[in-house]
Amino acid sequence: MKKPTLSIITVNFNNRNGLERTIQSIKSQTYTDYEHIIIDANSTDGSKEIILEYSQNTAHLTYWVSEPDKGIYDGMNKGIEHAQGEYIYLLNSGDILSNPTVLSSISFDGTKYICGNMRIIHSETQYEEVVPPNEIDGLFLFKSYLPHPASFIHHSLFNKQKYNIDYKIISDWIHMVENIVLKGCNYKHINLLISDFDTTGISSNNRALGLSERSKWIKDNIPTLIYDALMELDKIRSSEIGSIIPTLMQKKRHSQKRVKKLILLFSKFFK
Repeated sequence: MKKPTLSIITVNFNNRNGLERTIQSIKSQTYTDYEHIIIDANSTDGSKEIILEYSQNTAHLTYWVSEPDKGIYDGMNKGIEHAQGEYIYLLNSGDILSNPTVLSSISFDGTKYICGNMRIIHSETQYEEVVPPNEIDGLFLFKSYLPHPASFIHHSLFNKQKYNIDYKIISDWIHMVENIVLKGCNYKHINLLISDFDTTGISSNNRALGLSERSKWIKDNIPTLIYDALMELDKIRSSEIGSIIPTLMQKKRHSQKRVKKLILLFSKFFK
């Protein structure tokens, strides 16, 4: 059997209604070169019955299980272990694809991290859109993130590195930093709305924990002098002098090369 291009992994725990919405958004896709994997954490709200019914009506659900786990990242790792696709896509229960043709609009061209846009739904009338930059550096990821419900990650990046289950909120962020910044894997932004994000999830309701975990990881893994230098560079970028750097770079070719090297030294220091 031909292996699929895309493995869609859905992690669920007692979110029957959200799971149904997620499944429906996947079933409605015009794109067909995918498998769907559902990891349920022993739900007691009828989620298992929804999955069983779904399994009887689609050939795309290639694996599912309902059993206790050690948290959301443990569930994601279980799904990744059974995935056969070239790309991994994590769409958890409650999150939905933006429209029926969105997956058909993506070129899975071997780029290690492909990321589109995500819409965070706060209410029926309020939402905000997350639009990642076209280029990623250490400064961006130390302060922000790439939305995993809009990210398509090459399977090879999980061969030796699964999500760290010691963290409750930021393990997907750690994976981004270690692969895009520390290891220098390639990245591409596509200006396309991929998904709507369910704000009832754990990460959206535990901002303080997320910040605490991120600070701990940075302290344990990034030398203080380098991190402080990056933050100082960020201040320069945001200042008036930062706004004139592109102009100076355009005027003098030699100056452009020197400034570019300086910026790369700090903002992509691990590459």
